Amino acid sequence: MSQIRRLAAIMFTDIVGYTALMGNDEKKAFQLLQRNREIQRPVIEEFGGTWIKELGDGVMASFNSVTDSVYAAIKIQEVCNKTNEFLLRIGIHHGEVVFEDQDVFGDVVNIASRLQALSTPGSIWVSESVHHNIVNKQGIVSRYLKQEILKNVREPVNIYEVLSEEQSQLQPGSHNKKANSAILPDFEYDLYISYRANDNKYIPSGTKTGTGGGWVTEMVEKLKQELEATLKDRLSIHFDRSQDDFRTDLSTSTGPIEHAVKALIFIPIISQTYCDTNSAVWKEEFLQFKTESSTDRLGRNIKLSGDSSTSRFLPIKIHDLDPEDLHLLEEELSGELRSIDFIYREQGVNRPLRPVDDEIISDSSRIFYRNQINKLANTIKEIINGIKVQEKSGNTPENQDISTRPVPLKSFINSLPGSLKVQVIERSRPGVFLAWTSSDLKEQREELAIILQKAGFNVFPATDCPSDDEVFKQKVTESLNRCTCSLHILGSEFGRRFESDYEVSFPQFQFMEASKRIESDPNFNSFVWTYPNRTEPAKPAQQNFIKYIRNNITRNMMFSNSAGPMQLVDDMRVVMMKKDEETYDAKDTDIFFIFNQQDEQEAKVITDQLSLEYPVEIMNIMPDSADQYRQISSQQIPKSKLAVVYFKYAADWALPFIKQIWKEIGGASSRTPLFLVGDDDPKTNLARTFKAPKVVSTILPKEKIPSEVKKVYATVV
Repeated sequence: MSQIRRLAAIMFTDIVGYTALMGNDEKKAFQLLQRNREIQRPVIEEFGGTWIKELGDGVMASFNSVTDSVYAAIKIQEVCNKTNEFLLRIGIHHGEVVFEDQDVFGDVVNIASRLQALSTPGSIWVSESVHHNIVNKQGIVSRYLKQEILKNVREPVNIYEVLSEEQSQLQPGSHNKKANSAILPDFEYDLYISYRANDNKYIPSGTKTGTGGGWVTEMVEKLKQELEATLKDRLSIHFDRSQDDFRTDLSTSTGPIEHAVKALIFIPIISQTYCDTNSAVWKEEFLQFKTESSTDRLGRNIKLSGDSSTSRFLPIKIHDLDPEDLHLLEEELSGELRSIDFIYREQGVNRPLRPVDDEIISDSSRIFYRNQINKLANTIKEIINGIKVQEKSGNTPENQDISTRPVPLKSFINSLPGSLKVQVIERSRPGVFLAWTSSDLKEQREELAIILQKAGFNVFPATDCPSDDEVFKQKVTESLNRCTCSLHILGSEFGRRFESDYEVSFPQFQFMEASKRIESDPNFNSFVWTYPNRTEPAKPAQQNFIKYIRNNITRNMMFSNSAGPMQLVDDMRVVMMKKDEETYDAKDTDIFFIFNQQDEQEAKVITDQLSLEYPVEIMNIMPDSADQYRQISSQQIPKSKLAVVYFKYAADWALPFIKQIWKEIGGASSRTPLFLVGDDDPKTNLARTFKAPKVVSTILPKEKIPSEVKKVYATVV
């Protein structure tokens, strides 16, 4: 037969997991083969292609038009997705081939076959020659993947992935360019989602069967929405919706893995099957990122604000793990495991938390899916900000993360007559040892850590509790030595016990170590908080532990029954921030009048009238001032006969301010009464009052405020 040489696009397809299926169910495998023919042959003919031959479970076809071959491949994948019966890998290359006796030969055939073998399940991989032919074609999007040296091919081949426009919208981070990271151009992705295929099989309510939707798919979509509301940067996300555990047989592989996972943050979905050291996911993704992150210019750990750091591994746990799996993770990550849990916990239940659970959970102490998604997004933001800071050169304030910059002082006291401006020097953020808790309070500890950080504390440790007893003890000692106080949360559970000493739990050990620190360091403080929303009574061992603490309260140790974490942290700030207060030039006066700059004009009218009869000290607070003005106030108020806090437009500032100041000057035992007075315009101020011992609170028309201040002064003095 004569040979014909001409340009053609060669397409290879292959059924994912067919070999394994043939070994398990031969009848079903043959049925799948027949279904594959029924799907592919009509589509190939529709786009002017020629069915060349079948190669086991694969199909080889040729097309005169490169564009037609790609359109055919897209439609074949779409039909497969709709039927939801099997997944295909597809590879396409274009070039000169030899047609002879209804067969095709040449390097083009070899390259197309190699591309198909390399491709991920459900995907279409093409060569650069195909990519150049489909640029700007309607309904087609392509993106660069990598350069690969293929077997029996002399020159390296640039590989691209083809997506339909619909697919490209569904895959966050899919762009027609080599570097997809929104933060660093030499990284392919900002986030890399790694998971076992079985963990994405569950079809959530509202998801159409056959679209590939599952727990992981739903989580990624929710995360994407949360990130858009959390970060200004539009992060790129690698998420292979059609992932399949049959993609590579690595159980007998001994050679190096060439698959690069070049991303800023690696997010493994840790299930009961993820830590399988023979799986493709573990070897090709988890271990590969471990290698990449250890050798790239960022390094494995990223320094955060303050003195803490975190790993670029950000695991999502969807099951409570077996001890051996937990040990494996900690060993691989050098003990730096910081996970976000999406686990629905109930007696005898160990499953992933779902969005629908938020609607049926009535127990306020349980975790909510929406809160965990928010935590995940905020943690990603924290790491991304750390990466940005690390990338910037120099250590000037302009190059620092905003949380590490000194807070500019914009508070001052005006004394009539004359004025005095007070400069306050930035204090370092105190470190708090936030003790690891029993498993039922893990999420509550995470929430408290966020509140503490926002309140000006550095929180240690920033990782999950180690599973190894000795590593745990070492981490506790290291973290306590970096802190000026400790906080211990107590719930109903006694907590995990030591293997070598069953009578002692991890929470108990941490409390005892903090007590030793108090004995050796007179400036160290310990706070103990009983979590208020416990649904079950404390276990006997926990009751004894709580009783022991109550009976052994010592100097610098405080036992709190605060109703919530905000109040608890507020009380801690009062204690901790007092330690390094500066002394200011406070003066004896009759009235100390405090207001926010937003109300400066109205306040001036009032103070002008008052100063005709009384000595008045005035404090004008700028809206963006931090904690420093509270120090000035807490020192000036005891030297005043009456302290007035006035507001008109600054009600959101006035209420938190007076509550904090009331605590700092001694609350009910304060010698100086406080008068909170607000203008009745706007009307929303009518609800802004504060009731407490030694506090008078009222809302009045502006013209009546000076006389009311005089009346209160005459009453209390």
